[in-house]
Formats: sequence, structure tokens, C-alpha cells
Amino acid sequence: PVVAQDATPTNLRPQWTVGQTATYEFWGKTEKAETAQILGQEQSETTTFISEGKVSWRVDAINEDGTATCTMQLKQIVFTIKVGENDPIKFDSDNPAGDRPAFDNLMSAMTQTPLTITVAADGTINKVEGIDALNNAAGAEAQEADIIPEELDFKETASDLATLIAAPASATPGQTWNATNTWNHEDVFPNAETKAKWDTTYTFDSVGEIAGVPIATIKTKSDVDIQVDLSELPEGAPDIDIQISDTSASGEVLFDLSRHETVARNETMTYTAAITVTAPRPDLPAITVKIVETNQSQLLRVSEE
Repeated sequence: PVVAQDATPTNLRPQWTVGQTATYEFWGKTEKAETAQILGQEQSETTTFISEGKVSWRVDAINEDGTATCTMQLKQIVFTIKVGENDPIKFDSDNPAGDRPAFDNLMSAMTQTPLTITVAADGTINKVEGIDALNNAAGAEAQEADIIPEELDFKETASDLATLIAAPASATPGQTWNATNTWNHEDVFPNAETKAKWDTTYTFDSVGEIAGVPIATIKTKSDVDIQVDLSELPEGAPDIDIQISDTSASGEVLFDLSRHETVARNETMTYTAAITVTAPRPDLPAITVKIVETNQSQLLRVSEE
């Protein structure tokens, strides 16, 4: 349990030392329930995607301009995908199956290629370097399959790791601040690039102790604008209308005030998409699809040096 302390102004920004290292375990689950109406028949299917593993974060340099240079290194990553009633498919960087070389090579590259992260003085992730090395290590099959994450994806990963984004240098419980980021999102409709703009409000909830460690508790609540780009669909594609609704996201961060890094965090995001595809013939009804998606994520520091 968190034992409350008297509130005093608190610096929630990185105040690191060179060589400071933390290892985190992460877990994420996306559950997408789809219901389609096609020619008067209803079809339903649920897809579940789980990612889990370990990642390390090391502070390599504190620069004169207040930024920090850090190394983010995936240690293990496991993906599990289950579609409907089919058996789950699992990809494990520690135990490659051997029958999907593009994915095996990608996960091997991701766990063997350190990425250099530049962190602003307020905890914002400025830059990720090492993507070219990752691409080369993943090899031609992964490149041709277009499954290698982009720099933006790793910026999102780093933003959800050790730091609080755009954090104040002096704050007291009850204080809030905002940060806006746009991340890649799984395509809502095939071949339609999808982005998610997160406008997040951070609320400094309280200061306390856990096992003698001073901890700040931060609550998060986000307005999420999911943006679907239909402009790149093939010529002659049917008319498509996509309406996104019921988006919500909230979470909590436990922040170690002795090391100025995250101890744990969790977040849940949900949304609903209603898709209408105009039938190719006027005498046929439109195809409608309803998607209800829930994303959950958890992070826990398991060691520190």
C-alpha cells in the first residue's frame, strides 16, 4: 500500500545519473470484436492480440542542453494472436518456431539491436536512433513483408516507459498538465492508414511511500482521436464511411521520486467503429461492420541499478 506523506513541491522531470539502469516487464492486450452484416446475415468474430516481454532502459549521458541520451533494449518479446475459434499463433524471440522466418528474424533483430533515445529535460522523447541497424538486422524477408516498426512506434514505446511526458519541474498534488502525441494505430479498415491523436491530461494525484521508496501517483485521462485515411484505397473501391465513437482512455503511473523513473503504469483504451461499405450493385444492401476494441497495457519495474 501507498503511505501518504505531506505534500511539498515535487520535481517530476528526469533527474538521472549516468549508468542508471532499470529493467521492466510489459504486457499488452488488444481485443477486437467485429460484427458484420452481409446480405442479411450476421457474422461475428473476436481477435485477441497479446504482447509481453522485458525491456531495459539505461542512462548513457546527461547533455549540456538538459537532454539525456539513453539506451532502450528489448530483452524478450512474445506475441500471441488468436482469431475466433482458431488455435492461437505464438511468436517468441527466445524460442523461434522456425516456420515464419520474417517474424523470427524481426524479433531476433528487435532483441539484439539497442536503440538510442534522446530525452528532453521535461521527459518528452525527442528522437530514436538505430532504426536503420534494426532494418538491416531484420533482413530482406521482414522488409518485404513490411512488418518492421517505424521510429514513431519506438517513440511511443519509449514514451510509455521510464519518463513522464512534458512533466513539470515543480508540482504539488492536484496539479495537472497536458501533452499531445500522434501515434500509429492498427488499421481500422484494410489498407487505410490509421493514426491516433492522444490529448492526455496528467493529474499529480498524491505522494507516498511503497516499501520505503517515495512514490508519486499520476492519473492520466486522454481524449483519443482516431483518424482513418481512405485516400490511398485502390481506384474503383466502393464508397466507405467510417464513424468512430465512444473513445476513452485512462490510466495510472507510479513514479519513483528517488530515481525519477517509472515504477509501474497501466492504461486502458476503448473505442467503437461503425463501417459502412456501399454494395457494388444498387439492388444489394450495404455491408456494415461494427468494431469494439479494448486495449490494455501494464508495465512493472523488476530491477534497477
